Amino acid sequence: MTTDPTVVVGVKQVPDDDEVRIDPDTGHLDRASAPAVLNPPDRDALEAALQLRDAAGGTVVAVTMGPPTATDVLEEAVAVGCDDAALITDRAFAGSDTWPTSLTLAAAAESLGADVVVCGEETTDSSTGQVPPGIAAHLGWAQVTYAEALEPAFDEDRLVARRDVEGGYEVVAADLPVVVAVAYGEFEPRPAGLHRKLYAETEFEPLELSAADIGLDDEEVGIGASPTEVGGMETVEPVERERETVAGAEELADALAETGVVG
Repeated sequence: MTTDPTVVVGVKQVPDDDEVRIDPDTGHLDRASAPAVLNPPDRDALEAALQLRDAAGGTVVAVTMGPPTATDVLEEAVAVGCDDAALITDRAFAGSDTWPTSLTLAAAAESLGADVVVCGEETTDSSTGQVPPGIAAHLGWAQVTYAEALEPAFDEDRLVARRDVEGGYEVVAADLPVVVAVAYGEFEPRPAGLHRKLYAETEFEPLELSAADIGLDDEEVGIGASPTEVGGMETVEPVERERETVAGAEELADALAETGVVG
């Protein structure tokens, strides 16, 4: 029976997708071109993790992998209710794709004694959805994806989840420890209370962990350990579209008929 469970929730600082650009020379995101924000799907993950704690007790620890400036998203996580947070930061992580990223987060979760790892279904800066399953694979843990609702059964060392599937949903139970990827838009994020916001901004200090602290060698992470390659990029020129203003529905119908769109 799992008592006082530890729920680790992954959060990530991403460029605002309304303003970010791609470097045409490298094919990489130009992260300096846009302000950094908390990955929107991770707000659902935070709420899901907090709901588990509210229902079954335990501790929620937010974790992010990134530079020192990534503490901003950890402050947001603590402000909405996380009990603690850890920044996984090391120059060796630079350039990591989803493989070393999931390895790093797996090692961090294990070092923090996680019983459950909760993540958003994907990040807006890559949209691969590969990291949560990657964490489970590296650890050899059970995994639940596209979770719409969670019900702790920690007295039985299990977690019950409702999963979104084509045409409906299914209810599954997974043995602990488990990695959960929650469906975006299914968990309404709670607002941060004033006292929590003040604490997060003025008093809170996250735990900082390096690659060595979580048992990883420099050769296991970073761009050298990342198999992803950008094969090429092509800029598509916009197509000039014809525009015509019509006076009413009948004239619109006539114009469409002339184009062959409607008969």
